[in-house]
Amino acid sequence: MTEPVPVRRARDGEAEALGAIVARAFAPLPLTRWLVPDDGETRVAALGGQFEMLVAHGMRHGDVYVAGNAEGVAVWFPAGELPEIPGYDKRLAEICGPYLPRFVELDELLHKARPAGPPHAFLALLAVEAGSRDRGIGSALLDAHHSRLDAEGTPVYLDASGLDSRRLYMRNGYTDYAPPYGPAGLAALYPMWREPR
Repeated sequence: MTEPVPVRRARDGEAEALGAIVARAFAPLPLTRWLVPDDGETRVAALGGQFEMLVAHGMRHGDVYVAGNAEGVAVWFPAGELPEIPGYDKRLAEICGPYLPRFVELDELLHKARPAGPPHAFLALLAVEAGSRDRGIGSALLDAHHSRLDAEGTPVYLDASGLDSRRLYMRNGYTDYAPPYGPAGLAALYPMWREPR
């Protein structure tokens, strides 16, 4: 029998390390190779800086969960309008350098794709380290917050970052919300929805 995966809340000071987990997990994806077509180290550094901002923002305005021995992370935001990240444009320009236009383009696409209603929680990020996959970490991160959302009667929206992610979400009660989309003709993001149970 598989041991249950421990899940805890993120702690102060962990945003950088958790952003790096997301960056390493997302670096091989076609979408992130489009964002930063340079070598893997440059890509991970640019992604890590952006994801660190998102994790820190989630810790202030949402819920950030860490699974296992910091092998996975999930960033959730509650229903309603997301507050702006202070200084986001300037910080993103510093982090992304020559790749900034692609990050801005992706941000605009993500913003347009998110439904206006009904009110829903938003799963902004879920990532598991490559060597720790297929051990139930992703499902444990989802379960940690689904129980609360179900009790509140709150649905969830997310953009799956590939077919593997889409399968994980489908196993956990999500359905396709809209056709896949992405920049430069990439069908790289899969909008998904989950009704509360």
